Amino acid sequence: MRFNVSLILVAATFHSASAFTFTVPSKPRASVRLETKFASHPNGVTSDTKLSKRASSGDDDDSAANVAKAATKLASSINAIADNPFGKDEAVAVAMSAPLSQAADIDAVNDAPLLADIDMLSDMLAEVVKKENPAVYDLYTTFRKLGMKRSANPDDPTPFEEMKKLAYDISPNDTLGVMKTFSIALNLVNAAEVHHRMRLVRKNEHADDTHHIGPLPMIEDSIRGTMEILLEDDGVSPDSIFAELMSQKCEIVLTAHPTEVNRKTIIRKYRNISELLAHLERPDLHPFERAEALNNLRGIIAAIWGSDEIRRVKPTVQKEAAGGCAVIESVLWDAVPSYLRKLDAQCRVTLGKKLPVDVAPIKFASWIGGDRDGNPNCTPAVTQEVLAYQKLRAAKMFLNDLHFLYSELAISSRFSPELEALAVTIENSDDELEKYRRVIGHLRRRLVRTVKDCEAKLQSLAKSP
Repeated sequence: MRFNVSLILVAATFHSASAFTFTVPSKPRASVRLETKFASHPNGVTSDTKLSKRASSGDDDDSAANVAKAATKLASSINAIADNPFGKDEAVAVAMSAPLSQAADIDAVNDAPLLADIDMLSDMLAEVVKKENPAVYDLYTTFRKLGMKRSANPDDPTPFEEMKKLAYDISPNDTLGVMKTFSIALNLVNAAEVHHRMRLVRKNEHADDTHHIGPLPMIEDSIRGTMEILLEDDGVSPDSIFAELMSQKCEIVLTAHPTEVNRKTIIRKYRNISELLAHLERPDLHPFERAEALNNLRGIIAAIWGSDEIRRVKPTVQKEAAGGCAVIESVLWDAVPSYLRKLDAQCRVTLGKKLPVDVAPIKFASWIGGDRDGNPNCTPAVTQEVLAYQKLRAAKMFLNDLHFLYSELAISSRFSPELEALAVTIENSDDELEKYRRVIGHLRRRLVRTVKDCEAKLQSLAKSP
């Protein structure tokens, strides 16, 4: 008895969260379990597929009935998605800030670049799949075409019946390949939509001359939008808004969530795809640069197809801590200062005040390695190791920034009295005239010592029983 399943991708994300789970016998005393989950989030939809086998009882007649029932159920679920691919019952208060999956309808003009990006990425994925597994490629394209026909004409039962027939004869291996293809395709749609949302925000900013100019987007769920609403609609004074803003505190807590199975290397690849799509829109892009960017896109998609997208082994606490540090290094370390600079500029434009230098509304914390909620692997020794590792990574990140500052601040005049007084206290420096470098060089030496101390601490903990 062969396991049968079908899935259809519509060339856009959908707004509802869904999970399809089917367990169907593949032989008299075994069954195949296929689970695909689609989850909606602010940037679009993600999907995850799992295939597993387990013992089961039942005779061949029951197996055949279960297979037919599961295939019919899945095909019905697929077509429920195809009937409403863009979430047309969803109303959005601010259309420009909402993902396509939540839009009331597709804008033939504004959303045309997004659909073009989706088509391009889908074609690249299809090329990879066709080369690596022609059988899966044929199934993928067939299901997609049938689903599109069903979505275009829901009253026609023919595509639905064809999907059920095709689903009945798919093997477990081909099922896994088809589901993986659709999972990657959905994530590629998300990557394209991340770029498209920024595209729409920038387009709206250039077209709208009725509001104050500012670096933050003019949407309701941004600081700028909130300021404008409070000032114009609610009559709140700029001083009151600024005072409240100075008292705001946002603490970003890093934690190793047990349901997070996506590997950070895969997440990084999808982010690179969004960045390459933005790069391709540069008006001054040379034909060679465009060709190179397209080749990079093909390479990333091929790498995703050839990779295992989820972790198969439970990570240790130390690896969870490394993942948390990777989030800071790859995203937050640059994004948070960039946002604070924009917030400062927005306050100057909208409120007529600048942020004080010592204001830090965004702070970081971490539960990784320090939780005492019953995890037997999180021992005092592990907590010590995690703290030493985090201190090491922080010191190295500061050190990298100081290297950059040292190369930039080759200034030998016009110092403030405070800097002059600080530079005098620093001994054994080769930077006599360039006092910024004198101070930065001293900080670099201290950080180098911190790095060595942390490395020695980690080596000592590794040797201890």
